[in-house]
Amino acid sequence: MNKKIVDVIIIGGGLSGSYLSFKLKKHGYKVLIIEKSKGIGGRMCTKPVGGNLVDYGCQYITPKTDILLSILSNLEQKSVVKRIKIDHKDAFISSYGMNKIPQYLSLGVPTLTSSFAERLEYKKNYWVTYTPFSLYRSRFIVLTMPINQVHMLLKNSNISTHELPNVEFEEFFTATFKGNSNNQKNAFNESKSFPWICNNTLKGLRNTSDIFTVNLSSKLSKKYHQIDPKQRTSVFQGLLKENGFKHVSHLSLHYWKYAYSSKQNNISHTFDENINLGICGDSFSTGKVDGAVQSSHKLYQDLLSSI
Repeated sequence: MNKKIVDVIIIGGGLSGSYLSFKLKKHGYKVLIIEKSKGIGGRMCTKPVGGNLVDYGCQYITPKTDILLSILSNLEQKSVVKRIKIDHKDAFISSYGMNKIPQYLSLGVPTLTSSFAERLEYKKNYWVTYTPFSLYRSRFIVLTMPINQVHMLLKNSNISTHELPNVEFEEFFTATFKGNSNNQKNAFNESKSFPWICNNTLKGLRNTSDIFTVNLSSKLSKKYHQIDPKQRTSVFQGLLKENGFKHVSHLSLHYWKYAYSSKQNNISHTFDENINLGICGDSFSTGKVDGAVQSSHKLYQDLLSSI
């Protein structure tokens, strides 16, 4: 058992969680992030492919709110991100992969990765977070994961709270690979099977070979999600060949169950001051990257007035 009590435990180390940790850290609060994946980033994720890098979640950011633009402009000054033009609009990427953004924001914040909250318990004036191997105490608890996972954790913990957003999530397969194609002359393209095709090298990552990210259509993803993984890989290789890709290697598939959210009912966040429980993320507000940051910032303002 960890007997120390931190100010805030944030469950979920995606953009919402890392942004919130960044803001709280600047005010001197003790924060702990608990993240089930191997590292910080959530759907803003990057991995190595054949000695190169590939973004297999969020590809770039086109800020629509002043809050997000301010963050990215600050990161641009620190050379964490750079601007590119997409459809004549400013967009931001990181040459070292998009997960450098949440990594930078959470820099210096203690983070427990490859772990998850099994259950929460409120004990009058502090929270206990139970993980598979230990438990942690905090004055406040914040949940930033997809709302479906929030519901499950609250149910397992016998906790009820304020209204939560209605939201739908898109599900699909993302494939990453090394290869080449005479049909892909631009950084971003699309086809009937792949509504999203990105050449990470042309986009601006520091690569020496063409490394692609492609998203399979939602309809085909649901179809191929049910088949044997070896057969699925073979199907993908066939689809890539049909779409003009050659010399494909280092093929890897990732199934996004909560790829991105839509149809939010515009609740910005939830904060229950009676039990010091906050919930935010891209399930709230306008969704996607702007919604994730906007939701987190609104909760941050509530926390400042309560901590």
